[in-house]
Amino acid sequence: MQRITAFLSIIFLAGVIGGCATTTQPAPVRDARTTQKQATPAVIVPTPAASLPAAETPTAKSLPQTPIATPTLAEKPAPSKPGASSPHIGLLLPLSAPTFRQPAEAVKQGVLAAAKAQPDMPTVRVYPTSDQVTNILAAYQQAVDGGARVIIGPLTKNAVTALAESDITAVPTLALSVPEGETASPNLYLFGLSLDAETRQVAQLAANEGRNSVLIVASNNALGKRLQATFGEAWQRLGGKIVDQLNFTPSTDLNALHDKVEKLQPESIFLAVNAQEARLVRPYLATATPIPTYTTSQAFSGASEAQKNVDLAGVRFLDMPWMLQPDHPAVMIYPHPEKALGIDGERLYAMGIDAYRLAQLFYRGEMPAGGVVLDGVTGQISLASGRQFTRELTAAEFQADVVVVLDNAKP
Repeated sequence: MQRITAFLSIIFLAGVIGGCATTTQPAPVRDARTTQKQATPAVIVPTPAASLPAAETPTAKSLPQTPIATPTLAEKPAPSKPGASSPHIGLLLPLSAPTFRQPAEAVKQGVLAAAKAQPDMPTVRVYPTSDQVTNILAAYQQAVDGGARVIIGPLTKNAVTALAESDITAVPTLALSVPEGETASPNLYLFGLSLDAETRQVAQLAANEGRNSVLIVASNNALGKRLQATFGEAWQRLGGKIVDQLNFTPSTDLNALHDKVEKLQPESIFLAVNAQEARLVRPYLATATPIPTYTTSQAFSGASEAQKNVDLAGVRFLDMPWMLQPDHPAVMIYPHPEKALGIDGERLYAMGIDAYRLAQLFYRGEMPAGGVVLDGVTGQISLASGRQFTRELTAAEFQADVVVVLDNAKP
């Protein structure tokens, strides 16, 4: 739990979105959509691949000379020799890095689940890597040499940055994080769970609903400060006014916080918090006249804890269809993980599903030049400038012990 949560914090705080705990199922909703029959899936399961050799971090363009064993698939014979070429989608993940193994495994499961659900799927070949830049770039080159027509990965920010600075992106590559600075590579596309982008959508949702001013209430930690800064910047860019910004810690006198809110009587509130903090502070923000309150998906811990969300009634937030809409046409096609991943793992699993679906479009040469590309399980996906995919999330509201999707609310 600590490893995958720490990794997600790294991704989110870098600007990109538990371990094996309780099973997370989509939240109960009140909207209904047409059910689609699932296609009979083909089975594709990767066998463990030989670990790639780790090396000291070199310049981005230098690659090690150590031979690398070619990964195999259970239903596909291993190439007769390293480098043997066969068309496939390459999946480049840090499965050999202890720090990132759990999140990488969640993404891998999502990719393979999506592949199984496609009757005419391209082959997926998994390339496990360490967290060393040299090792990751070597695996990338191996995938290209082995016939990969599209590559999904890398997963971490430093790996994507190194790849963006290299000159080896010879095929369409769907990076699962955002690099430092601009990328000039014509084949490098960016797709991930960006909490910054989500927070900006929350600001847009509040503005679309007619809010002109906001009080920001934030936890005094790294996550809270990042959400606070991102929302504040986006809100002011939209022409909104920030009446005040209040921070709290576990030792804060929340009664005093309540008194400040009563005195300010803000038009609306943005909560920069996680789920536990949302439940802690929300009761102290109540006033005689209910104040429209907004937050991010970080305040939603899944349907398994729905009974704990009573104090969040009326709070609006954004999340992906995978977490909110079990009857969404795309969500219905794919199975949830056999083993519990926790809510953070579920989101990474969903990212893996959509990453495969995007890769399949590249593989077939069907990727649109711009605009809406995919009605995905992580949101409505569009290809924006800079070869970056954006996701329009689903708006929802806590109501007693359920979460209700707001069909008419758009970020």
